[in-house]
Amino acid sequence: MASSPQADINSLLRKTQKCGLGFLAVVQSYLVEFAYFTFFLARHMSLPLFQEYVQSEIHKQKHLQSSNTLNQTAKPSHDLQRESAYTILSLQIAEGLPAVVIVIILGAVSDRTGRRKILLWLPSLGSCIYSLIFILVQYTGWSLDGLFMASAIRGLSGSMTAFLAGSSYYAINSVKPNQRSSRLALQELLNGAAYAIGNIMVGYWVRDAGFLQPFWFTFILSLMTFLVAFFLVQEVKTDNNNRSERYLNTGNCCVDTFKPLGRFFRCCNNKDLIRIWLAILAFQTYAVVHLGQINVLVLYFLGPPMSWPSVKIGIFLSVLMAVAAIGTGMVPPFLRNYVTDTNITFAGYLSKAIGTLWIAVIQNDTVIYFALMLLVLELLPFPMLRSIVSKGVEPSEQGSLFSLMHCGESISYFLAPLVFQSIYGNTLHFYSGFIFVISVMLLVLPVGFTM
Repeated sequence: MASSPQADINSLLRKTQKCGLGFLAVVQSYLVEFAYFTFFLARHMSLPLFQEYVQSEIHKQKHLQSSNTLNQTAKPSHDLQRESAYTILSLQIAEGLPAVVIVIILGAVSDRTGRRKILLWLPSLGSCIYSLIFILVQYTGWSLDGLFMASAIRGLSGSMTAFLAGSSYYAINSVKPNQRSSRLALQELLNGAAYAIGNIMVGYWVRDAGFLQPFWFTFILSLMTFLVAFFLVQEVKTDNNNRSERYLNTGNCCVDTFKPLGRFFRCCNNKDLIRIWLAILAFQTYAVVHLGQINVLVLYFLGPPMSWPSVKIGIFLSVLMAVAAIGTGMVPPFLRNYVTDTNITFAGYLSKAIGTLWIAVIQNDTVIYFALMLLVLELLPFPMLRSIVSKGVEPSEQGSLFSLMHCGESISYFLAPLVFQSIYGNTLHFYSGFIFVISVMLLVLPVGFTM
């Protein structure tokens, strides 16, 4: 018997509703990645922005222009460059040191309460306030001392280390175990893309419109991230079996919250925990080499024998990160069917070593671009090591674990450039590329920890 028109309409409505709910479920599962991209686009724009702004303001205070190269002002200009470098380092310390402590607290609280969204929205809120203070300083003419308050507030919100811990947790627990490395690689791809886009935007935007408009843009991006993370991202439901055994209620809030962290340090006879800590050490040592090398690349290309203009350096670094991001996004989904995460990590180490040696040896403006292809896998160790670490603990403890894993990254962001720039300055007189040879030698550390 033929169905009635009303029945056909109802069936069509049900199918439409089902498709709509399915689409919303897919979109919902990737909201963290959207927030991840907007957060790191704002982050990668604010880093060169605040460095250039501090340098510009210090030169204005001394009635000098950054581009002044006259002989009579050469010595004062060098002094101002040194003052700018110290101020920038101090601002990074003012953010990095509080973040080390706060991210551990946030990780423990998120595991205790089961609410991991705080690892996403709180750093986003701190980033909003950070950009807003920079905007107010430019409108009101406050001294640079106000920037230390901005850095401290962003550090007290957990900074990017808390956001990395939270996004890693969501990436790992939103998919099946065999898809974790691919999801983490997607986040690393977005991070690299944000770095490439952000650096190019800042270079041209500051030149054409000054600092105010780019800081407003970073504020809008941070506000978008906060709204998505706070209102749209949903908590991930995990298996809470044996949760009561791990979190005993003693009546002391501090003890109940932070005592479970102690189990990660009782690893004398626990091979799984030893493997986790070795992977964390590999992650940290590789991060130091990677971050230090990127900062030294700018100095290396600025000086002889390359002597590149700053715009060319910015484009090279942006393309380098974009190529590495694409490689990181495409390789793990393909290789994980044939090799382990550890082997993929070694492929990243090898790519980093060969590409770095190429930059150290080749001093030709054209041939050196081949390093872009050699370094195509240099970002792979980051998502792969996160995936390796996640396999050894329960989901209910991963917030604390990733907080411990990423807290050292806050220190690396200002310590690595300081160490590498010091080595570069002391070896510059006999071979400008020697710092990259040292970088390759230092890769022995993460390789050893991963084996």
